[in-house]
Amino acid sequence: MIGSNLKLALLEYIESNQEPMLSLYLNVNPAHPDNTMGAFILRGAEAMRQAGVDKEYIDKITDKLSTDFTRAEGRTLALYAGEDPAQQFDAYFLQTSLPFLEEDAGALAHWGKPLVAPLLFVLDQRERYAVVYVASDRVRVFEAFLGQIEEHVDFVRSVDTEDWVDLRNARRSPGVGVPGVAARGGADVDRFQDRMDEATARLYRDLLPRLEKLVDDERMDRLILVGLKPAVNALQEHMNDKMAKRVVGTVPPPSNPDAPASEWLPLVEEMIQEAEVQHELELLDKVREGGVWGLQQTLTLLQDNRLHTVVVPWSELQTVWRTASGRVAATAEEAQALRPDEAVAEVRLIEVLVDLVQASGTKLEFAEGEAEERLNEEFGGMAGLARW
Repeated sequence: MIGSNLKLALLEYIESNQEPMLSLYLNVNPAHPDNTMGAFILRGAEAMRQAGVDKEYIDKITDKLSTDFTRAEGRTLALYAGEDPAQQFDAYFLQTSLPFLEEDAGALAHWGKPLVAPLLFVLDQRERYAVVYVASDRVRVFEAFLGQIEEHVDFVRSVDTEDWVDLRNARRSPGVGVPGVAARGGADVDRFQDRMDEATARLYRDLLPRLEKLVDDERMDRLILVGLKPAVNALQEHMNDKMAKRVVGTVPPPSNPDAPASEWLPLVEEMIQEAEVQHELELLDKVREGGVWGLQQTLTLLQDNRLHTVVVPWSELQTVWRTASGRVAATAEEAQALRPDEAVAEVRLIEVLVDLVQASGTKLEFAEGEAEERLNEEFGGMAGLARW
């Protein structure tokens, strides 16, 4: 599963509780003209200064960036370093943007407890897509997630046995790919095609349980079907309701069905983006119909374990106030009213949101682009759907 090893590494950081630590996120997308190496290093240095990191430590980090990260290999660089960067230093290039990295700043730094929220949020909350290529004699299944794609399985049809076999095994079998004997007359041709169509439909019925298990095991949330209309329709006809509801659309097949996984991502990137936007807008429609919104009301219900889903902006979160016992409020006055005998401190919501959603078992959703504008303008920058 894409991203699983990275998530495990981040969780180890949290559990080890090694403090203080630098957490630094940089927008290094080479497609942006302002993202020269010198520019994003300067932005990183400024973000570290604002986070209270001393100059000597900043120099060590910027020197390492200048030496070891001269070429951006992704859209975002996530960096974690201990008090001695020579002893503890980890960095990851990601093929996606991260929440809370504004376009004009492009850098987020934190010193103290590891701030893994931006990366954990995107690993946990972004949808995983199964990209399923369907042909009459072949089915390939890919996973697309966070700007990456990898192939899970490549099934081919064995004509001799009328069964699906993994291509890796099929290549050792002389029976695979042996063509049927072509008929030469009109009626015979029709009967031959009918038999082949029925055989293909039967094979799809046999294959679907294996496909469903793969999608469930890899926790893929949505499906994109790739192929010619007859083959795609034949597969969809035999899907159960659960699988059918996961399909967000279909796209034509590539010119080369044998292409490596990396060449399949451009086929589906636009559909993935459209599906994400549609999902976020529909979620806000549900909030408008029967949800809650506004920073204080949403925070209150979230901490009272009364929200099923909470929706936050992709670009930037507000600051909030936290009491000594951990209660979070939108203003200092509200925090003091909740805990009159406790000290309160201003914190960024990003620093406490992980604990809030994990403690309540609430699902976190991001609003980006058009949906983020609606969330800020109509719902006060934060909203939720109640459990009951």
